[in-house]
Amino acid sequence: MSIEPHIIDPKFTILFKDTFGLNEKEFNMLLSCFEVKYIRKKDFYVKPGTICRHKAYVNKGCLRTYVIDEKGHERILFFPMEDWWVADIDSYYSGHAATNYIQAIENCELLEISKEDFQMLENTIPRLKQWYIVKMTRRATGSARRMEELRTMTPQERYVSLIEKSPEIFDRIPLQDIASYLNIEPQSLSRLRRKLTKH
Repeated sequence: MSIEPHIIDPKFTILFKDTFGLNEKEFNMLLSCFEVKYIRKKDFYVKPGTICRHKAYVNKGCLRTYVIDEKGHERILFFPMEDWWVADIDSYYSGHAATNYIQAIENCELLEISKEDFQMLENTIPRLKQWYIVKMTRRATGSARRMEELRTMTPQERYVSLIEKSPEIFDRIPLQDIASYLNIEPQSLSRLRRKLTKH
């Protein structure tokens, strides 16, 4: 894992400067609060037991957020990709130890900011706070929808729903991780894929 300060990435500039219409002073203030962090494939951004004092915008790459259940099985919660924010949210806000693993599936470029700096920016540039609230509301809505799907849908329905909503996942994420995310066995996922391919 490596960190470099104050590197201007074109997508970063478009998001925070052009999208929000920040003036040069506001943008430079924002830029000074971020560091670019590179995480290699299979390395961890967060592990249980650590305190999550930063969060990061996924500029490039894909990660997986998961927990270990009482039987020792991985249960994947999210696949953060570009334009996601990543952190163990409970640890970030409460100061308690993290309970989630956040691991890179691909080589990743994250734009990381501390909790203190983010709060300062929210207070100084209200448009950023409004935008982040919208992003987190959408994430919470998506999480609630996912829990409802796990509770009410059959494995095949969950699989088809994922293909329709996020087809790019199947090009970037190992099938065993997709199976965990869908809460089905890898063998069952393989059978489903073969079955639906024939139709």
